Amino acid sequence: MSIATRLRTVLDLKGLSIKEASEVVGIPYRTLQNYLLDEREPNAKAMGAMRTYLGINVDWLLTGEGTMFRGVAAPGTSANAENLQEEAMLELFRSLGEAGRRELQTVAEEKKRLMDIERRLKELTETLADTNRPA
Repeated sequence: MSIATRLRTVLDLKGLSIKEASEVVGIPYRTLQNYLLDEREPNAKAMGAMRTYLGINVDWLLTGEGTMFRGVAAPGTSANAENLQEEAMLELFRSLGEAGRRELQTVAEEKKRLMDIERRLKELTETLADTNRPA
């Protein structure tokens, strides 16, 4: 797997377009596009920016060895997938404007409220079933 392929994997995982990633990292659009087309390899400054702003493990970017992101559990651990998902969600959340963040928070709070209601309803249904059973 090439640097271009690994970089594309990161952008896909984080849900970033080339334009969004270039703005986040501070790399010109065309330069990032060249990295992704495997027409050019990132220099040390670009890799440092990707490390800082995307959380990429530079060793992984260059060699494919190690974890994709800095501070992520080693592959094969259950925490790895969860951390990657949390990282992607956090990056997405940070990319939204203030109104988008408020809307997402409202939706998440409503989802949690409904899950709590469903859990409580299940508990009450089980309790009611237990009280109606003949002894």
